[in-house]
Amino acid sequence: MSKKNVTDALHIFYELNAAFSDAYWETNDINQKDRFFAMKSILQDELDELHKLSLQDHIYPYEPMNPSLLQLSDKLRALLPELNKYIYRQQTANQFAEIIPGVCELFES
Repeated sequence: MSKKNVTDALHIFYELNAAFSDAYWETNDINQKDRFFAMKSILQDELDELHKLSLQDHIYPYEPMNPSLLQLSDKLRALLPELNKYIYRQQTANQFAEIIPGVCELFES
């Protein structure tokens, strides 16, 4: 499998960011709100770093810039088998089910 470039990572992260927002607003459990907010914050730190790159750099292979992003990968892997337990709206659960493997793939390359 070919290594994803910065543009690919940005697209995946934008989708994940939207899914975090949906999950945050759809739950009424404060612990789950905290969980989704924490994961969204880690992702936002990485997006902030990626936005500092010039457009010419978007063709280069993606490498995580924020070390805490690996924690996000672990949290997403743990969330995947329990999606229906923590995410109540089926559309949002499906969104996560589609996105999480792609996000985790970014760190395996």
